[in-house]
Amino acid sequence: MNRLYIITFIFVLLVSCSNKKINWESDFEKALEISKQENKPIMMDVYTDWCGACKEMDKTTFANKDVIDNSSNFIALKFNPEKVSNGNDFLNKYSIIGFPTMLFMNGDGFVIRRIVGYVESDELVNEMNGIKEKEENIKKVFADETPSIEKLDIYLDSGYTKEASEMYDVLASENKIPEENKAKYMSKIALMLLDIDNNDKAMEYFNEMIDKYSNYNEVYIAYYYKGLDMIINNGQTNESIKYIENLTNTVPEEMKEAYTSFLDYFSSTN
Repeated sequence: MNRLYIITFIFVLLVSCSNKKINWESDFEKALEISKQENKPIMMDVYTDWCGACKEMDKTTFANKDVIDNSSNFIALKFNPEKVSNGNDFLNKYSIIGFPTMLFMNGDGFVIRRIVGYVESDELVNEMNGIKEKEENIKKVFADETPSIEKLDIYLDSGYTKEASEMYDVLASENKIPEENKAKYMSKIALMLLDIDNNDKAMEYFNEMIDKYSNYNEVYIAYYYKGLDMIINNGQTNESIKYIENLTNTVPEEMKEAYTSFLDYFSSTN
């Protein structure tokens, strides 16, 4: 083998490696079929053409060698809901409220993991490495229909708002949720309900937190949205400002900025 052939071979090999990229599917139903056939989870990038962060992920995260190499363990699917006739149905079904959103799901379309917003390559690789274990855990937990905290945690992690709310209500009625964890669960579910515009149900949780769990830090999330509700739904701007002002000395540090911004904004518009 002469030197020129060896040099040419190495050059072609390097070029082919540098051109390696993720093999994206574009059809959701087809991806589900392949996922079942090959027993591989789906890694779905839900994007739009006008989304700047989506374009940046294409240039950086999805061009990363480790991400590309790990993508062979998945059925990679790039999905633009604005380019299909049932796009809005998809967004509603999976509670997509922003782009990009990455959904890892099994062949039945059950979401294993949801990531909203721009994701760095190392973070994505870490998530990819843990999906198989999460998928197996979901199979185990949902092997029967018994309500459980494990099911509730999965619904929350996967972004199933309605199911999480219903599971919480059942478990709470059966006294199966530790009292010290109720405020945490209620605040998470209420925030998810706000994302899908189920404000009435969200306020039920927030009001219960205020009535029963004022000694937990999560209650300050409930106070904040109670103040917003007073303005938006009842027109009580002055009362709301006083309500929030009375809490500013006790609010946890991580929420002080939100409370200050609330007062600055509504005081200036009042």
